[in-house]
Amino acid sequence: MSSVGFSTFQLAYEISPIILQGGLAQSIPGQLLPITVLTEMFDIPGIENGEFFAHYKPLPGSTLADFQVAEYPFASLQVAANAVIQQPLKISLLMVCPAQTEGGYTLKRSIMTALQTQINTHIISGGTFTVITPAYTYTNCLLTNLRDVSSPSDKQVQLMYQWDFVQPLISESQFSSVLGGVMNSITQGLPTFTTLGASWSGQ
Repeated sequence: MSSVGFSTFQLAYEISPIILQGGLAQSIPGQLLPITVLTEMFDIPGIENGEFFAHYKPLPGSTLADFQVAEYPFASLQVAANAVIQQPLKISLLMVCPAQTEGGYTLKRSIMTALQTQINTHIISGGTFTVITPAYTYTNCLLTNLRDVSSPSDKQVQLMYQWDFVQPLISESQFSSVLGGVMNSITQGLPTFTTLGASWSGQ
């Protein structure tokens, strides 16, 4: 199944806004692996029906700038400004992954189990994440939490999961290099899906 029918906006921000860096992606050119490779690997009904296992959207509360100011008196405003300490940025995504018509909870459990295993392996291997949002691209992020946030009123249980990321402070040169690689992957290639999973291919 190709990516025909999905806009670049949908692919980047709704279908695969999480990209694994290093870790599991060490052997891949550019060391970038879209999250859809993990979620669609066993999603045969979804691939055949042109549906994706999960959709994502940014949650309120993400930070674009975060600084801490000391609470003791300063000699002047200039001294106060120089004492400001930059804090890591934070971003959270909501993943909506209902059990599909074909496969149901059996298939969903298999996909989620594989996802949990691969994410753990990726992190233990020193892998990081890039999170793409319409407002900002957060590179070199660390995953701090992945938890069920479904509402008791939802018809399905374990329908929604929240991904919490923090972007530690890094050098500007490293940030620019990683961001350039991520944007090239998006603009020069779109995810192409087969029964073996997904990969980035030229348009």
